[in-house]
Amino acid sequence: MKRLIKTLLIVILLASVYSLIPLADLYIKKDPAITTNADAVAKLNGNKGEYFEFIVFGDNHAGLFFNDSAALREIKHINREDRFKKVPIDFVMIAGDITFRGSAWDYRIFNKTRSLIKYPVICAIGNHDDDNDGLARFDKYVGQKEFSFTNRNSYFIVLDNISGDLGDAQFAYLEEELKRSQAYKHRFVIMHKPPRCLYFQSWYRPELSEWPERFMKMCEKYKVDIVLSGHEHMSKEATFNGVKYITSGGGGIITNTPGSEGGFLHYMVVRVFGDYVDYEVRQIYPPFWELVTFYWWKEAVYFVKDAIL
Repeated sequence: MKRLIKTLLIVILLASVYSLIPLADLYIKKDPAITTNADAVAKLNGNKGEYFEFIVFGDNHAGLFFNDSAALREIKHINREDRFKKVPIDFVMIAGDITFRGSAWDYRIFNKTRSLIKYPVICAIGNHDDDNDGLARFDKYVGQKEFSFTNRNSYFIVLDNISGDLGDAQFAYLEEELKRSQAYKHRFVIMHKPPRCLYFQSWYRPELSEWPERFMKMCEKYKVDIVLSGHEHMSKEATFNGVKYITSGGGGIITNTPGSEGGFLHYMVVRVFGDYVDYEVRQIYPPFWELVTFYWWKEAVYFVKDAIL
C-alpha cells in the first residue's frame, strides 16, 4: 500500500510539473509586436455575410503565474474552435481586467498571451488595468477605451465603466451609438462591470447605484441583443425585458465560487446567424497543477460546507 501511495504521488508530481511547461515557454518568449484595438478592428473590415462567431471571456488577469497558466489552457481551446470550419470566427473580445495589477510586467505578459490567439483580439478596460499607473500602459498596449465598431450585420459598443459608474457624457455617447446601430440587425454592448449582480451572494452590488437602471432602460429601448461583462469571476446569465445580460469572468483568474454556481474557467462562443443570435459556454479544466493545488480543495471545502450547514 505504501508503495502504491508513493507511486501515485510521484505520478501526480510529474504530471503537475509537465503541466507547467507551457507557462515556462510563455515567460521566456520574446516580446511580440503590439496590436491595438484599432489594429484588430481594421482586420474586420473585409468580412461579408451574416453568419459568423466571436469569442468572449473576461478577467484573464495576466501577470500572475496561476492566471497565466490557466489562460494558456483557454487559448489552446480557443484556437481549436474553427477546426470544423462551419462558421467563421471573426474575433475574440476580452471584457476587461486583462492584467493582474496593471504593472509593466503584467502588460508584457498580456501582450505575449494575446499574440498566441490566432484571431484579432479586442479589449475593454477593467478596474485592475489602471492599477499601478496602468492607464498609460493600457494606452500603449491596447489603445482605445471607448469606441464602437461594426462586423457584418452587427454593431458593437465598448464602454469604460471601471469607476463603477457611467456619467451623463457617457450616456449621451451611448445613446448616439445605439441610434447608429439601428441600421444593423444586432447590437452588442461590452463593458467590464455588469449593471446587475447576477450572483445574489456576491459582494458586488451595482443595484445600489443609479446608473444600472438608466443603462438597462436604454438597452431595452434600442433593442440591444446582449450586454457582455466580466468583473465577477464566474459564468452567469439573465434576461431583463428582452435584453440578455451575460457575465463571463472566468478567463484565467482563480474562481472562488463553487463550480456548480458558475465558478469555473470558461469562455463563450457567440454565434450570429442572420436574424438570430445564440451562444455556448465552454468550460475549461485548469492545468493539472492548479487542480492539485487549488481547485480540488476548493470544491472539497464547498462540499463539506454544504453537507454540514
